[in-house]
Amino acid sequence: MSYIWGTSGSGLSEHAWAAAESSGAAWVGNDAAAHITLLRPTVREELAFGMEQQGVPREVMASRIDDAVDLWGLGEIIDRDPSRLSTGQTRRVAVAAALLRDPGALVLDCPTDGLDAAAVDTLVETLGRFAGDVTVYDRVATPLAVLADEQFALVDGTLTPAPAPGPELPEMTPASPGEPVLDAGFTATNGSFILDATLVARAGQVTHLAGPNGSGKTTLMLAVLGLLPHTGRLVAPSSPTPGWAPTGMDAAFSKRSVFRELMVGTDAAHARAALEWVGLEQWADVHPLDVPSAARRMVAVAAALVRGPELLLVDEPTVGLDAPGHRWLARVLRGYAAGEYHRALGVGEKRPAVLWTCHDAEFAAAVSDVSVELRNRP
Repeated sequence: MSYIWGTSGSGLSEHAWAAAESSGAAWVGNDAAAHITLLRPTVREELAFGMEQQGVPREVMASRIDDAVDLWGLGEIIDRDPSRLSTGQTRRVAVAAALLRDPGALVLDCPTDGLDAAAVDTLVETLGRFAGDVTVYDRVATPLAVLADEQFALVDGTLTPAPAPGPELPEMTPASPGEPVLDAGFTATNGSFILDATLVARAGQVTHLAGPNGSGKTTLMLAVLGLLPHTGRLVAPSSPTPGWAPTGMDAAFSKRSVFRELMVGTDAAHARAALEWVGLEQWADVHPLDVPSAARRMVAVAAALVRGPELLLVDEPTVGLDAPGHRWLARVLRGYAAGEYHRALGVGEKRPAVLWTCHDAEFAAAVSDVSVELRNRP
């Protein structure tokens, strides 16, 4: 295995795509959803699609799919619509589908993004047994790096032997808890999925929402935002409504510059304050989709906090971050909960609550004051 890493904006994904094209390797890019064809109504049929194109006999396909379902823990979602999966579930299906085509080589771009610990372990074991060449591209060292025979940094389009850095962990002092900002004990429905959730997020604290892929973390946030039906207790701020930074950030952008994106739902003064406080001034006049991935992730976070909501919801923000980006994110989440942004706005002392998701347990523990785990089945 070769492990190639680069900072945000280094052209890592373009290099991965070119490597797959030139070698004929099976490729799974960092946007796993782009590898779901949407031509099949269930995950089982989606997994069969590539083998159908190869003319694999039906009985062989069925046997391979059953093995993949067991390996990747897809039993609970095998008959679900592929377009309604969580981020981690989507990546599991995309990687499983690529392997089912029995390729001679693999190119994987940020393959652990969105995966829970169990799925990462499965990926490590699977690639350790894979007979062909594997090239992994990522922005930080992940558990896959230990399998690598060689590691390279991508700098100015050139590969240089160098070990990949891990996420930069912040030093933090736990914050004292304030009054509950979010007090929830409810049941919500999202299609056929039913979520049971009980949690409290307090002012001044960063609360980590943990749980395996498909346990309902995003569903919980959507319910808090009032976008899904629910029954039971759900006490959350209504004015201003909670700020939300979704995992799929690119689809959330609608304006032609970062500054205009931050003005959505507010005014120029708030947009300027968010640009400066988050640290995005150099990207103010750039289209959000032209901003490097780490800074683009922080644009999404800035768009969620720009109005100064009492509750900030941030869904898997480490996706797309390089090593310095992790420390950047930690500063913003911790500082927002501490009221730094409100002081920058000049609106007095306020301590909002931050609720976020992250599958990197060590980084999540370094950033968060409290952790709450969901254990719903997919």
